[in-house]
Amino acid sequence: MKQSKGKQALMILAGIALLAVVIGTLPHMIGLGLGGLLAFYAISKFIRSTKVIAKIGFGLLAAVGIGLALSNIWAVFGIAAALALYIGYMRMKMERVNPNDLFSRRRRSNASHFEADWKDLDQKRF
Repeated sequence: MKQSKGKQALMILAGIALLAVVIGTLPHMIGLGLGGLLAFYAISKFIRSTKVIAKIGFGLLAAVGIGLALSNIWAVFGIAAALALYIGYMRMKMERVNPNDLFSRRRRSNASHFEADWKDLDQKRF
């Protein structure tokens, strides 16, 4: 199924816009990841520690990590844009495959030759 040139141009423009959003929010994604790692590390050490001073220190470190992660909440838009880019790319890639040609060899039973059908699908997809 072939797309019209107008729809294809809109898809390219949408892809460029989503890529700009991903690149623009990349520092926020890094900050969110570092904040999450810091909070995870501090909470795991907080649970394992037995001394009160260590618990206070790791509790403060966990609060800093959670604050760092929450201050970079804009990364959610970047993650959503990256997910939309990935889904769009996979749909564009699957449009090149003709569904009628996927299983050229017809068999009596659909369940009896799953491995051969899977190989057909895997070879024709790429």
